Amino acid sequence: MMGNEDEPRIGVFVCHCGHNIAGTVDVEAVARVARHYPNVAYTVDLMFTCSDAGQTHIREAIAEHNLNRVVVASCSPRMHEPTFRRVVEEAGLNRYLFEQVNLREHCSWCHAREPEKATIKAEDLVRMAVARAALLEPLEVKTVEVTPHTLVVGGGVTGLRAAVDIGSRGFKATVVEKESELGGHLRHLSTMYPNNEKAEDVIDRMLIAARAIADIEIMTDSVVVDLDGHIGSFETKIKNMKSGKTVKRTFGAVIMATGFEPFEPEGYYEYGNNPNIITLAEYEKMKSTGSVLRISDGRPPKQVMFIGCVGSREEGNKGHEHCSRYCCTAMTKAACDIKDETEEVMVLYDDLRTFGRGHEEIHREARQKHVMFSKFAHTKKPKVCLKDDRIIVKWKDVLSGTYCEFEPEMLVLTTAMVPPAGTDEVAKLFSLTRSGDGFFNEEHIKLAPLTTHTAGIMIAGVAQSAKDATDSATQASGAAAKATSLMARKNVEIESTVSWVDETLCSSCHTCVQACPYGAIEMATTKDPPVAFVTEAKCHGCGTCAAACPSNAITMRHSTDEQIISMVEAFLIPPPVEGGGE
Repeated sequence: MMGNEDEPRIGVFVCHCGHNIAGTVDVEAVARVARHYPNVAYTVDLMFTCSDAGQTHIREAIAEHNLNRVVVASCSPRMHEPTFRRVVEEAGLNRYLFEQVNLREHCSWCHAREPEKATIKAEDLVRMAVARAALLEPLEVKTVEVTPHTLVVGGGVTGLRAAVDIGSRGFKATVVEKESELGGHLRHLSTMYPNNEKAEDVIDRMLIAARAIADIEIMTDSVVVDLDGHIGSFETKIKNMKSGKTVKRTFGAVIMATGFEPFEPEGYYEYGNNPNIITLAEYEKMKSTGSVLRISDGRPPKQVMFIGCVGSREEGNKGHEHCSRYCCTAMTKAACDIKDETEEVMVLYDDLRTFGRGHEEIHREARQKHVMFSKFAHTKKPKVCLKDDRIIVKWKDVLSGTYCEFEPEMLVLTTAMVPPAGTDEVAKLFSLTRSGDGFFNEEHIKLAPLTTHTAGIMIAGVAQSAKDATDSATQASGAAAKATSLMARKNVEIESTVSWVDETLCSSCHTCVQACPYGAIEMATTKDPPVAFVTEAKCHGCGTCAAACPSNAITMRHSTDEQIISMVEAFLIPPPVEGGGE
């Protein structure tokens, strides 16, 4: 491949992105001005640089004009940086001799009403990228071996689905479940929407499938107590909580399927002060084991009321601002089913969202059975009063404007899905971040919804966000496909834009060890004095260690001080206009 021994010859390719960029930024002017920047040998504006025609143009321009650096000014690197890196490699350049400028998100979209200023900003960004490109160095592309074994944390419907998918493709999977039984919360449900199938039957089929595959290992009453390593080789310790025995396993990939727990609504609607005020989870458990009976006297209730959004969609209440998504349909189905056994059923809702295939049909059936639905104001919740053993609910129906009162013999609170206890410790152990609702963050909500910022660790089901069993199983299959794809390759490339330690400058202060959020740095005690050592497969190139090092011993490959300073200087002190370009 071409290196960087010769004088830099930079090609600048500015993308219209249809109307996305060109609708605000004067793309032709940006390309025209770029011709005069130092070291620029070729510039052009293209309609869609990421298209086959655009990629071909880049490859041909590299060959024709002997380019040894490439700058593409287009959309987000999150979307097409891998595309353009591959293109320059196909043309004979090292992939790290490529620089991308984000004109779409950083200029055209955010300055849509200021086209002149957006164009000036675009010119500045391209000029800075050209200055940085001139100092780019080729980096070695490295790989690590992948252990063909996946750890699945959680044995609910998500974990079992993922394990069966992996095992059926001929790879090993180990399911670690902290409870004594598999199946998660599905074990406590009666029937599932939309096809009214028994939840117990669904779990039994998955358990039969899992136990029939020799490559699937199931460890109940167990938790992961230690994890080290990196993508392709995660070294773990798994402890059985009953026996106290700890085993070691090495895995190539990890799928987090830790699920949720139903919110306990203490302080809501007199929950806990009357035995006949229960949660939907408690109602489903009661129904799955027999009949729905009042806890106070053991007889079937004649009037049942459901209240939705309990602990969900509460602005300003951290961990409870999200919509739990499953609640509306689950509540409506429960109301529809119990109507056959009772005299009156009332559903109080803030908003009713029965989305999904077959879900709205459940809503229609409930109305046909004369289940009563009433909407209360988001800012004015229903009020529950207790008189002796009576439950009295008062609220204002916002659709009719009338004040209503209902006296149910059983009140069912449809509560939120929240992360299970211990999620914070799990997040720290697996180096995962959490969103405002407390569940684990994905790498990118649109482009990478199943992977995390820790390479080799996937998330699926409610571990990622609140959702129903159907969506959880779908994500489980997606995460399993990611894991099997990783294992099938046997070797996986790791990012080369990582930190590097100059041992002659390292003062053994341990500052970088403490600063690294990914645990990628440790002290090499085999040397005297010990010096910092970077495990490149764990490094994310965030630069925290380089910024913290008091000895200036750490350099970020592909983001050196010289490269960053050159960009600042190019912005603050634009170079004089030079001839050049074609």
